[in-house]
Amino acid sequence: MKRLQKRYFYSSVISSIFFIIIYLFLDFDIFIALILTLLVFVGGILLFKEKDIREFNEEDINNYYFQASRISNLSSVLDDKESKDKVNNICSLVDSIIKSLRQRPKKVEQVFDFFDYYLDALYKIIYKYKLTKEKEELNDKDKKYIDDTYKYIDNINHSFEKQLKNMQEAKMLDIDMEIKMFEKNIGFEKENIKVGEEKWVS
Repeated sequence: MKRLQKRYFYSSVISSIFFIIIYLFLDFDIFIALILTLLVFVGGILLFKEKDIREFNEEDINNYYFQASRISNLSSVLDDKESKDKVNNICSLVDSIIKSLRQRPKKVEQVFDFFDYYLDALYKIIYKYKLTKEKEELNDKDKKYIDDTYKYIDNINHSFEKQLKNMQEAKMLDIDMEIKMFEKNIGFEKENIKVGEEKWVS
């Protein structure tokens, strides 16, 4: 799935404006103006490379399956059976969403951004739960986090079900808005979930 990359668009706009300013208004020599404009364009490509439109590729797909597998294995630490079932449902929904994505690959940015946020958040939530449960003594803050874990899992499960439903109905889901609502409604901030150096392995 090939589409125009955002970095080239942004770089073209900026370099065009730059050329107009230095050539028409500042009266630079045409050759110097072109060379400087080229440098600005190349610099823009490097600067905005993170703005690229994401493409459907099997490497990312396999990584999301791997993340789901790790989450499923880690869910064994949960004491609450209902939460375990919801985590297993989430992992199953990963497969369903990917199958739907194969039919509608134009939604790749939406789905990949969704997976990047929620799969990472879910893993960190459960992993911190595991570390918390391993403590010899639990304080009130620890006990609250354990209770909150079940709430987080329930909300993430709901988000996955909503994502699949929207894809099946060919609706676009505003991922940024969904994440803001998710974090606001349950008071969750992924950046505050610290689990040491544990990271995904691609």
